[in-house]
Amino acid sequence: MKKRMLRAAACLLSPLLILGGCTDGQAQEEYRLEENNKLVIYTSHKEEVYGPIVKEFEERTGIWVEVVTGGTNDLLERIEEEDGKGSGDVMFGGGVDSLNAYRDCFDPYISSQGEQLNDAYASADGVYTVFSKLPIVIVYNKKLVISAGTPRSWRDLINSHWKGNIAFADPDRSGSSYTALLAMIQILSEDMSKEEVMDAFVANLDGDLLSGSGEVLQEVTAGKKLIGITLEETVLKEIDQNADIGMIYPREGTASVPDGTALIKNAPHRENAELFIEFTVSEDVQRLLEDQLYRRSVRKGAEDAEFKEVHYDLDYSEQYREEILAEWRALTKQ
Repeated sequence: MKKRMLRAAACLLSPLLILGGCTDGQAQEEYRLEENNKLVIYTSHKEEVYGPIVKEFEERTGIWVEVVTGGTNDLLERIEEEDGKGSGDVMFGGGVDSLNAYRDCFDPYISSQGEQLNDAYASADGVYTVFSKLPIVIVYNKKLVISAGTPRSWRDLINSHWKGNIAFADPDRSGSSYTALLAMIQILSEDMSKEEVMDAFVANLDGDLLSGSGEVLQEVTAGKKLIGITLEETVLKEIDQNADIGMIYPREGTASVPDGTALIKNAPHRENAELFIEFTVSEDVQRLLEDQLYRRSVRKGAEDAEFKEVHYDLDYSEQYREEILAEWRALTKQ
């Protein structure tokens, strides 16, 4: 494969080499084969997540992968703007609620391994394929907050005691923060309206919003904020790197909405995209998630004994997404 790719490049780019034996027909054939063995992935995953998976996929299939990175919402907006006329084949990453909100941008695909996957958040019409489960947690700085004084619930996060000391990424830019905000609204909805929850939480943020979820850990670890709301995966990773932080699963329960992979509408390399989607839910990749990437498998049989999982209302999340984000912008005066 690599030799063929190099030969194609040489034939196309070097007149001297063409004279040395590459005919125009040969060059076109080599280029065609190269294009057939290509895949373009848009991903909001960090390199430590997508890197080993992409590398193994390339080695096993001989398919050459081009990776385009960015935030979940930024990439989804790009896919929407391209409207099936872009170069992307797969959206790899983003919560399934975010993918579902952009469902018109994707072609349906049902994985052949569907029966082996947890169906709690499965897409009945194949808009996305689940990839890994991502519990939302509270993180705190152990040097500045004693264990007994940590927030233990979602309700604690709207207590004025924490005003100005919460690290939280803008849900208008971060998919995981949008999921966290919706989980908070859903869990506290028994005695508070959506507006009351958002008002109280925005007041506690005291005008300070982070541009991405990756900054939450940085702020808490550095002591700039006492607590934060983020994904279990990122906290576990930092703890293993000896960061002096702790993690709490809210006592009311928490959302563990999967992220997913979706086939972009009119994907130029559809067959390769389908192979990649199948690869992401294979036993080997799912084992890699648990053993090395601090994520939870979506294959049946995976245990979630450490926390109470609250079922996240995907329909509500999709139906009211624009309304909630518009209210959020108004409250934060963006």
